[in-house]
Amino acid sequence: METNKEVIIFICNYGFGTDAMIEARKAGASGGTLIHGRSSLEQGKQSFFGITINPEKDLLMIVCLEEIRANIMKAINAAYGPSTDAHGICFSMKVTDTLGMNFEAKPFLQESK
Repeated sequence: METNKEVIIFICNYGFGTDAMIEARKAGASGGTLIHGRSSLEQGKQSFFGITINPEKDLLMIVCLEEIRANIMKAINAAYGPSTDAHGICFSMKVTDTLGMNFEAKPFLQESK
């Protein structure tokens, strides 16, 4: 069975990636990978179009089916987009092949806190 897959890349200020993944799950994502990193901006260039750039970043990667990509991206952007404290940006790219991934529908399970 051939499926059209995409990877969503979401980059935001440090500390918002986990909450963005919760929003993505509500919109249909089955999982993702969260990586912590630092911005490559030089120390003197920590402002961009009047927005202070936090050097600590979260990078969230979600591989999903093409038909749910837009819903996931809209959900993440609504809660953690550029106009929020997360200052998140989101984009997607086609995935040509995967191994070891299951794209069968799974119900959303609310994580206990």
